[in-house]
Amino acid sequence: MIIFGGKIRKGDWIEAEGTMGMVTDIYMRATKVLSRNNVEYLIPNSDLISKTIVNYSLSSPLIRISLPVGVSYSANPREVERILLEAAAKEPLVSKSEKPSVLFVGYGDSAINFELIICIDVWNTPPGRVRSALYFAIFDALGRAGIEIPFPQREVHIRSPLSAGEAAGNGLPQEASLAMLSSGK
Repeated sequence: MIIFGGKIRKGDWIEAEGTMGMVTDIYMRATKVLSRNNVEYLIPNSDLISKTIVNYSLSSPLIRISLPVGVSYSANPREVERILLEAAAKEPLVSKSEKPSVLFVGYGDSAINFELIICIDVWNTPPGRVRSALYFAIFDALGRAGIEIPFPQREVHIRSPLSAGEAAGNGLPQEASLAMLSSGK
């Protein structure tokens, strides 16, 4: 069915159950897929028929990926947008046929959050490599602009110890109650 249906051909780039690579051979019971890491996988043809696969070769090899970026609340969102678009424009692994875009996705606990949307040619460009290259470029550009990438922060409120009246209300003498509070019991 795989061979005669024409849904998968030798040379196609596919992704099946988290494994991405090029189909190198199709046998009666299994299909051999060579990953970018030069690892060969034998995927049972029954899995290719019954489970979801992505075939990047059936239409355009361009795929869209997004890179989340969080910056300090003190940053100017338009300046962040400019920096992200500039980083994408300078990166040779980003497709020039589709224009990158930036989404301001929301206000987080510790940061204002953006997504840089880019397209890559999945046949020739590993998504992990372009993500890494862009994150290095973005980190450097934000640093040069003085824009902080925040880390999660939490506020801790410490309640004051019981007053003398509250301590006496627990049935213990005031001195005993205060001694228990100071010793942590």
